[in-house]
Amino acid sequence: MSPLALVRQLQVVCLLLGILWAGHSSSPAQAQQGEATDTQVYDFGLHLFRLGDYYRAITELKRFSLLFSQHERQPAAELLIGLALQEDKAYSDAFAHFQHWRLVDDPTDATRVATFKLGELRFLQREYRQAILSFQDFLDAYPDGPLVSRTKYLLGLSQALDGQFSQAQQVFATLPSGDPLAQQALALQDELRLAPPLQSKSPQVAGILSGILPGAGHLYAGKPWQALTAFALNGVFLAGAAYAFHERLEATGAILLFFETGWYLGGINSAMDAARDANRQQQRAFTDRLTATYAPPVLTFRTLQAPGLGLRLRF
Repeated sequence: MSPLALVRQLQVVCLLLGILWAGHSSSPAQAQQGEATDTQVYDFGLHLFRLGDYYRAITELKRFSLLFSQHERQPAAELLIGLALQEDKAYSDAFAHFQHWRLVDDPTDATRVATFKLGELRFLQREYRQAILSFQDFLDAYPDGPLVSRTKYLLGLSQALDGQFSQAQQVFATLPSGDPLAQQALALQDELRLAPPLQSKSPQVAGILSGILPGAGHLYAGKPWQALTAFALNGVFLAGAAYAFHERLEATGAILLFFETGWYLGGINSAMDAARDANRQQQRAFTDRLTATYAPPVLTFRTLQAPGLGLRLRF
């Protein structure tokens, strides 16, 4: 073997030995770096959440969930994503997140909270019938334990806001007397029992009144200015048509009557809409008052960590 070939073989052997040594010495460091990376990603997302930078927090926490799907902090990360969407007032997105993410085998209470949030978010959106269904689903899945009494209270309140007063009374009766929300439930029951019934306006009556006398239906619906406008416009067109026919201006009179017919029929529909709008405003004022007085604070990141809730959560 020539001296040149021997030198080349020695160079190859040295190179292979160097690669093996480098790989052996860097493996522990790489493992430590990988372990530190998952913690750093999660901690950075949590830090952004606490700062109120919810958009960036969601991005970091989603990256954590994608890269480290088997990590023990995975339930906490998913829960934080939904809470960040809630804090950002993206209630529909938060609902979709909690609906599609729920663990089958959850050692913490993250799935319990996610199931509760489905009802609470519908409640915040004033979709009370859907909130009722979600709260009932929660109670079917979790008949006892943390958040059950709060769910029962919100279920009863949602039923009351939806006009289901007897059902609300039955739900409130299941709250233990020593529960923190029991006194509030009793006060709400007293108000529902003593409050006078809402005086709804009948759209049919409003339409009939406007058919008899234009503007009368709007006055019945509580819209005096619209009533005055309807009465004046119909009066002007009728007076103009009568004058035109008196002066033998049949074409002009027919045109005025044509427009008057449109105003007349439109006034009937407008009066019926005014009655419906009055009912909506009255119902909205009622629900606003009950919500402002009796709705408990929304469960946030801070309140979820309170020991009184009894939740097993680790952020």
